[in-house]
Amino acid sequence: MNEKNKNYSLYKKIQNFIFTNYIQLIISLIVLLILFVGFQLYNYFKIQDIKKTSVTFFDIIQDNQENLSNLENLISDENIFSVLSKLKLIQKNNKNKNYNLSNELYKELVNSSNLDSLYKSSIAANAAYTMINATYEENTNNYLNDISMYLNNISEEFEGYFSIKKELEYLFIVSEIDINKSEYKNNSKALDKYNEIFNSNSVSASIKERVKKIHEFQLYK
Repeated sequence: MNEKNKNYSLYKKIQNFIFTNYIQLIISLIVLLILFVGFQLYNYFKIQDIKKTSVTFFDIIQDNQENLSNLENLISDENIFSVLSKLKLIQKNNKNKNYNLSNELYKELVNSSNLDSLYKSSIAANAAYTMINATYEENTNNYLNDISMYLNNISEEFEGYFSIKKELEYLFIVSEIDINKSEYKNNSKALDKYNEIFNSNSVSASIKERVKKIHEFQLYK
């Protein structure tokens, strides 16, 4: 009997609570419904926008590989096709040796908060190799600060990137020496980095061999 009274008492409390606060409850339910519907609509239009952008992207690159200027209309979108558009424009600029334009696009990608660390490391490594090459081709030190930034964005946590980063760090030091017309054999940074790479068990044999050839060339040129 006591159990029955307790259940009845609990039922009455719930009933009284609903009756007393029914307006607030209805408002809360309406707000939740609006949020749910709004979220669904947002996702729908977002998906439609991505589909539209994807069609535009592939139409542009299939119609004319030499004229990709229309891709510039897509690079401001915050989706995967913005990234692909920038990479495609970088590829074209590198081919035409417009390294200054490539560098600006590389920086936008590396500084993007939307990129996964693995993709950011890959793009940063590619950017560093490209801009070191540009440093020699244009005989300029204009890219050195940006190259240093790219190196800082290469994560050593991923397999393979430790070796790549060490090679790039070495190449960066060598490029500084060459551009500034300094002496390699008297540069402690270069020699320390070479020894670090050559004595490391984590650096791949192929990269050690490439670094060794550059080291010997620099010593005896």
